[in-house]
Amino acid sequence: MAEPRPPPAPPTAAHPASPLDLDTSPAQAPKDNPAPPSQIPGSASFRRQRASRACETCHSRKVRCDAASLGVPCTNCVAFSIECKIPAPKRKKTAGKKDEESERRSSYAGTPPSPTGRSASLSGQREPTLPRYEPDNIGMNSHHGMPDTEVSEAYASQQRVNNGTYAQYMKPKFARAPIKEAGRVAYLGESSNLSLLVQDRHGTTDVVHYPLPENVRGARARVDELDNVEIDILHQRGAFLLPPRALCDELVEAYFQWIAPVVPVINRTKFMRRYRDPKNPPSLLLLQAILLAGSRVCSNPQLMDANGSTTPAAMTFYKRAKALYDANYEDDRVTIVQALILMGWYWEGPEGKDKTRGDLVTHARSDLAADVTKNVFYWSRVAVIVAQGSGMHRSVEHSQLSRADKRLWKRIWWTLFTRDRSVAVALGRPTGINIEDSDVEMVSEDDFIDDEEPTGPAGNQARQPEFLPDPIHVQFFLNYVKLCEIMGLVLAQQYSVASKSRRNNAIDLTHSDMALADWLQNCPPEVRWEPQRHHFWSALLHANY
Repeated sequence: MAEPRPPPAPPTAAHPASPLDLDTSPAQAPKDNPAPPSQIPGSASFRRQRASRACETCHSRKVRCDAASLGVPCTNCVAFSIECKIPAPKRKKTAGKKDEESERRSSYAGTPPSPTGRSASLSGQREPTLPRYEPDNIGMNSHHGMPDTEVSEAYASQQRVNNGTYAQYMKPKFARAPIKEAGRVAYLGESSNLSLLVQDRHGTTDVVHYPLPENVRGARARVDELDNVEIDILHQRGAFLLPPRALCDELVEAYFQWIAPVVPVINRTKFMRRYRDPKNPPSLLLLQAILLAGSRVCSNPQLMDANGSTTPAAMTFYKRAKALYDANYEDDRVTIVQALILMGWYWEGPEGKDKTRGDLVTHARSDLAADVTKNVFYWSRVAVIVAQGSGMHRSVEHSQLSRADKRLWKRIWWTLFTRDRSVAVALGRPTGINIEDSDVEMVSEDDFIDDEEPTGPAGNQARQPEFLPDPIHVQFFLNYVKLCEIMGLVLAQQYSVASKSRRNNAIDLTHSDMALADWLQNCPPEVRWEPQRHHFWSALLHANY
């Protein structure tokens, strides 16, 4: 039995009366009632016929129609003595139009959205039975909300070229083609069906990294390819602004001195060469991320507020880098991963504001409950996703990358591994990297050498790198990686949900303790902390231990 329906709401200032809002109940219906006798309650021929769609009146007014459940005429047409007509179904030509018609039918015959974008239960107000929506209101169901269906001829032409891209992957020599740009690499795992198409005639399957074809470029790689709205947002965020050169130099130097040893993800020699070249500057996204990380360890008074905090300066660089990332300003995948790692150096506390140093202990718990989309856990996890999409979790020893890029990729992947384990321990979150899914060789001392491009008449004379690796920084990171491996072991054996159901925790604890003891015993003297030989990097490593 259908529940009784309340009468329609009277016209208000927000919903002025319209020709359909007049009080024309059946008892006061005019003599020239447009509804046929079969649709007038009380008439001898009155009957309701079930319908599968909303009637034309409810459809045009965009209100809920109960013709599908109660039959024709619907409650609205009965209340206003209007002839209830069900539109004839249109012939569907394609499956896409069929789905579109189904969605339109459900939006008109079902429950319309709340004007505020929230349900009645969340707002605390009872939802009216027949909400009245004006069809001209922006944001409601109107033609204003329809997506654009026309594209420029240039875009259509580019799409036709892209549609034939996969044919280039099937060329026999494609798997062995040199990779000139490390940030434009396609990764095809063995389980992918496409990997069967790119194997060479000898059936070689040891290659999983392939160069992207030249026609596949990032759609938003340059500022002249952004639309006006995105350009305006970037200008408002100051994304194209940089500090004075002297301050910028100090921030970059602070980054490489205090941040890079923990996250050695940038080829310093290559970056500094472009940083000093005004005709070929480095990636703006990466530079803003470096300035963000550098502002956390730089003591220049120009970066400090009245309380001596650099948080406002860090927030400025963070918003600039985030705006560039959101606009897809950068299309080099290696650069994107590097910037994502460094964006984790900005921690946004509750209500988007960092707490002062004096409030650190008081607000520690609320900081952990802050927005999870603006902290190191979020940005580190996004960086892992992008890196895995580019195949950084797989060995590149047999790929066509240059030697310098192979070393850089290895450092980036093991940096992501250390960030994943450290953040999981610090915040009590699950790890995101399964070491069994990776076959990247362990990072070594040679991986910290920044090779230069070959020079000379024959193109085979390598220049000496401008910045040689610091032995203490190298040993710190190598032993930090080993310590993070033990961190992952402890997390899996002692703190995972599955470990609670196992009974051999005592044995696992013994194994973890032995691993830590072995790590400490084999820790090289350069970074082994001792009170009489105290320095920052050994103390930081021992604090993690």
